[in-house]
Amino acid sequence: MSDGVSENVAAAGENGTGGAAFREKMNKTLDELGVYLSKFGRYIVLIFVDLAKRVAKGTAKLAAYVWKRSENLVEELLKRIGYLLVLMMSPFLKVLHALKRARSDIRENRAAKGFGAALKIAFSHLGEFVFGSTGVVVTLFNIVAPIVSLLFLFNIVSYASGIDYCVKLTVNDKLLGYIENEQVYYDADEILKERINYLGSDESIRLEPEFSIELAGSSSMLTKYQVADMILEYSDVKVEYAYGFYLNGVFQGAVPDNTPVAEALDGLLQKYREAHPNADVSFRDSLEYSTAGLYLSGSIIDTDWLVSQLTSIKANAGYYIAEEGDTLAGICDKVGITLRQGRLMNPLLGEGALAAGDHVKIRDEIPFLSVNVSVTEEYDTPVAYATEYYNDDSLYNGVSRVTTAGVNGINHITASVTYVNNIETSRRITSAGVVSNPVTERIALGTKIPPEQYSSADAGYGKFIWPMEVGKSHVSELTYWDGGYAGHVGIDIVQSYGAPIYAGASGTVMHSGWNYGYGNCVIIDHGNGYQTLYGHCSELLVSVGEQVIQGQMIAKEGSSGYVTGPHLHFEVRMGNVKLNPINYLEHVYY
Repeated sequence: MSDGVSENVAAAGENGTGGAAFREKMNKTLDELGVYLSKFGRYIVLIFVDLAKRVAKGTAKLAAYVWKRSENLVEELLKRIGYLLVLMMSPFLKVLHALKRARSDIRENRAAKGFGAALKIAFSHLGEFVFGSTGVVVTLFNIVAPIVSLLFLFNIVSYASGIDYCVKLTVNDKLLGYIENEQVYYDADEILKERINYLGSDESIRLEPEFSIELAGSSSMLTKYQVADMILEYSDVKVEYAYGFYLNGVFQGAVPDNTPVAEALDGLLQKYREAHPNADVSFRDSLEYSTAGLYLSGSIIDTDWLVSQLTSIKANAGYYIAEEGDTLAGICDKVGITLRQGRLMNPLLGEGALAAGDHVKIRDEIPFLSVNVSVTEEYDTPVAYATEYYNDDSLYNGVSRVTTAGVNGINHITASVTYVNNIETSRRITSAGVVSNPVTERIALGTKIPPEQYSSADAGYGKFIWPMEVGKSHVSELTYWDGGYAGHVGIDIVQSYGAPIYAGASGTVMHSGWNYGYGNCVIIDHGNGYQTLYGHCSELLVSVGEQVIQGQMIAKEGSSGYVTGPHLHFEVRMGNVKLNPINYLEHVYY
């Protein structure tokens, strides 16, 4: 507001009561404006002060960390922090000082020069606060401008990095198209050399490539195969459209139609798929026969010939000629294959003994193309039981008895198995679970000392001890060979009902129980071809399978079976032949 306007307002106020009211109102407005400016400035300052506090706290934490790491840097760091704080606070302090100065000037001008001067100085300070060299606009510009510049630079870089480039390919002054990079051309050149070298000739194609970088447009990129085809097409050599056949990455030739090849290969795999429905079946070799393109006419091969080669046999099947007593498991162990492999190759053979001259396949035919079969197998494997021995004073020394039969445990196995041409090449167990735990076998070892009068170095080797108590027993009936009644092939020994009966020699109990006319009967196998029989017993003290020692009490005298009175019927046998016991006893008591 100009000085003239201020004077007119003042004059108008002095010329009537209305001027006084207006003046009072304007004074009140100026006071309120000063208060608002003061509050606004204080609010702005508080925001920046709070920000400064946060920065100061972070800086203090950093300073404490650095202090612990290196005391030599503390002094320099404090200087830098102080300088940084001064730089950070200076704009805020300037704003605060400007607000304080504006408020003071407004009050002084209103008191000295009146309302008009105060209003004029208020607008002056407001303009300086907003647009001055240290005003809000300039300060915000100084803060925002670098940020905007960085964002602009980031966008430029992002745009530049998002631009796609390609290589323009020209060969022998003829534009072929666009490729991703120069390596595509060099790969195509190798493909060309491979196709030409297959012919075994020195034929070559002169190539002069030129590359240039251009922005990628809507044109599609050429592949190495397309580049090779285009070079052949533009060259002066004779080419044909066909399907290249590659074995393990090596070009073998090209066929006009790849359908018979695909059918033949699928047929080879189908045989294995039928034998292993849940297996992953694939060729061991890498095959590629679906790439169509231009190939040298000299590299075209007959489709039927290629199919016959792929389905041919490298080696015939191998066989083992069985000998008498051979089994499939034994043969597999001999030739180093698993029983499962043997069963797969010989599904009609059983597990029993084979006849001499039987042909057992031990190697399948080896095809031109080997086939991998990867299958998950599940099976049970036995876990061998442990054996525990303990002393038992109820058994004679040297006698053992199985008190708890051992039982193998069972583990359920899941394995990933790979076969090549039905021969197992790898087996990896993926999981194993316990189906049943093994049962420990417990064997009692006798510690009881046998009767001294019943020991004999010859017992069990053709001589037997007297089977009852010496001096208390005697022969009551001889064999028919020595004058006994007809058909009597043993001797009868009599003592008293319930008298002890002893094993004539050490051995294994092969029978313990009722045996027709013999009544309660024990038969012992002595391991050298001889057996002894003890009949008409009243009580049996051993069981089948038990190991007994010479002189061990095995039964008691009785009258079971066909008898006329209590006695022991004693026999000696060699297989099915019954022998005269008199000839095999160390001593005979009549």
